[in-house]
Amino acid sequence: MLPEKELTIVGTSPEMKLTRNKVTGRAEFTVDMRRPGMLYAKMLRSPHASANINGIDYSRALALSGVVAVITYEDAKYLYKPSHGSSREYGLDDMVRYVGDKVAMVAAETEEIAELALGYIDVDYEVLPHIVDMEEAMEPDAPVVHPERQGIDCDGNILDHNIQEWGDVEEGFKKADFIIENRFYTPRVCHAALEPHAMLAEWDLDGNLTMWSSEQTAFMIRDSLADALKMPRSKIRFIVPDYVGGGFGGKYESAEKIALAILARKAGKPVMWRLTREEEFYTTRTRSPCIFESRTGVTKDGVFVARQMRGIIDIGSYAWGAIMSSRAASYMTMLYKCANIKYTGYGVYTNTPPSGAMRGFTSTPIHYAMEAEIDEIAAAIDMDPLEFRLKNKLNVGDIIPLNGVAVSSSGLEETMLKGASAIGWHRRNAKPGAPDARYKRGIGMASYCHYSPMLKGTERSIGNAVLKSNVDGSFHLLLGLADIGQGLRTIMAQICAEALGGILDEINLTLADTQTTPWGTTTAASRSTIETGGAVKDVAEKMKRRLIELASVMMGLHEGDLDTKEGLVYELANPGNSVRFGEILHHPDVYLRGDNVIVLKSTYSVPQFVPPYGSQFAEVEVDTETGEVRVIKMVAASDVGRAIHPKSVEGQLEGGIHMGIGFALAEELKIDPVTGAPLNPNFLDYKLFRAGDMPELKIIIVEPVDPYSVYGVKGVGEMTVIATAPAIRNAIFNATGAKVFRLPLTSENVLAALKEGHV
Repeated sequence: MLPEKELTIVGTSPEMKLTRNKVTGRAEFTVDMRRPGMLYAKMLRSPHASANINGIDYSRALALSGVVAVITYEDAKYLYKPSHGSSREYGLDDMVRYVGDKVAMVAAETEEIAELALGYIDVDYEVLPHIVDMEEAMEPDAPVVHPERQGIDCDGNILDHNIQEWGDVEEGFKKADFIIENRFYTPRVCHAALEPHAMLAEWDLDGNLTMWSSEQTAFMIRDSLADALKMPRSKIRFIVPDYVGGGFGGKYESAEKIALAILARKAGKPVMWRLTREEEFYTTRTRSPCIFESRTGVTKDGVFVARQMRGIIDIGSYAWGAIMSSRAASYMTMLYKCANIKYTGYGVYTNTPPSGAMRGFTSTPIHYAMEAEIDEIAAAIDMDPLEFRLKNKLNVGDIIPLNGVAVSSSGLEETMLKGASAIGWHRRNAKPGAPDARYKRGIGMASYCHYSPMLKGTERSIGNAVLKSNVDGSFHLLLGLADIGQGLRTIMAQICAEALGGILDEINLTLADTQTTPWGTTTAASRSTIETGGAVKDVAEKMKRRLIELASVMMGLHEGDLDTKEGLVYELANPGNSVRFGEILHHPDVYLRGDNVIVLKSTYSVPQFVPPYGSQFAEVEVDTETGEVRVIKMVAASDVGRAIHPKSVEGQLEGGIHMGIGFALAEELKIDPVTGAPLNPNFLDYKLFRAGDMPELKIIIVEPVDPYSVYGVKGVGEMTVIATAPAIRNAIFNATGAKVFRLPLTSENVLAALKEGHV
């Protein structure tokens, strides 16, 4: 790898690529696509939370003018197995497991006709008992969500039961001067991305399938489709369009693509399927509801000696059980020092909407429990919560028990101190709840860590990149990742231009097309810049060396005497002696040898686990008569490693706070405990915060450049959503002394806590 010199492109904030098309409305999203003869699909969904389907008669629907094809489980009972995790779901099945589950699919000339046809499909349901409460689902006599998996990977509704332990917690508790026990609940939350899920499937006469879809990954879905349909991967082309209207983990993988592919093949025409906003709420993946029961021991001088957690993760009807319940344990080891830690986790099926990845996947719920508890511990031992965190935090060089890796860089202390200064930590109540008044103000904080990338033990995160030259000296970068609105396209171009010594505007990109780009993982887990950015930097350095090699012959100089900048190769001793990239590639000798067409590839393996850290602070005002909480100010101090595009980083951190405030104060997809039906699957009843509802925000970027990552970067996208809810909760505790264990922190929950002391 070439030695780094002063950076000129990385660390700046140029105009984001393709932005003008977005702001002028010229951008084409999946929902805007059209193909000749295109039909439209609609899905018939189950009104029952659990039922066997004994038969389906769709003859009346097929007789409607404009209806072209109908499929059922008899056509599409193909198993969709995700690339990781444990969800097992068919394209269409003869058993439904939640209200909204897939029953039959119609293709028609218009969406209106397809919708009408759904009412003409007759289904013979055998209604079964169902279960929607995660704890009741664990009982031996509970209705079983997946009876076909018993004895294979399920014990009743428990898909996953794992125990992870470091040290000896019982011995640790013997050393504790103070032991606190709590029970926390976090709710089912929807992604609510602006662009609904949309996908278009088309077959050619040679049996090749092309699918366009608003997704966070292309290759993983292609591979899962190929396995399900028993087709060679070469016969499936999956494309994520240039414009995706938000993902947040919700546009990841789903079995419904199998049904669409089968429907398009049966119809013999391209078929577009666009979910309604209501479908978005209760048929796509949600954040799992969670229960965390904690028991924590500390010494009187504020040192952790034992931490124990029991986590119950409601994985819904189809979900990633093992990955969700087991990874939560990791965060108990990554932020604070403690010699004795034990986590017991359960992934539990219920007859509710399927759950899956959501911003801060696996970390956001358990951080609420861990960080909310710290402020109570600090109050009990009469210690400042900031002092407690500073005393127990992991430092550079400390070993992370999770994987035995030493912390290579950390801005955690800096985020704590700078965030505390920005919020005015000295203004907080020395004693929670004082003084006595109707409107009480308080200040709270919470810290966080996260996977970025996901490395544990011998696992490795891989990125791929292909870079090819054009004869005019511009370049084309091909990556298997999708840009879901966070600016990945621009950031990768910045890394490429920096390492190459090129011009940013002369780096064009093709992303997430399984036929033309190299294999790529998924745009998720705040890992893209570290993984694929490493491959981009490496392939750009290879291209730089090749250009210098060609130029050295032209210029009659040794390669070691040359370098690149701003799209030219120049002599180090005499910078005025230079040649542009285009001149090199146009040179007759180079052109005639065919050396002007340079195509290079790099595969990059992330060498070291690189967790990002951060701290958030909240100031709130609580109306003690109504329980209403108003967030006055939020401060987010985030260790991002190096900010490749600082403005983009700020935007992502602000967006995370927005989502975190909704998670903290309002958002919950409610399920009828009797019928299993969703009660608020719309923007009227599902409460989201708008831009005008946001408090004063202060973003602090901390940049401890990590030695093991590309240009020292860490993750950004998920970070500030993780600590927002516990920071607000702790501010409420500081203001009132009331302990709220259940999210969201609605007026009802806060008022109940004020009356009872806790809820």
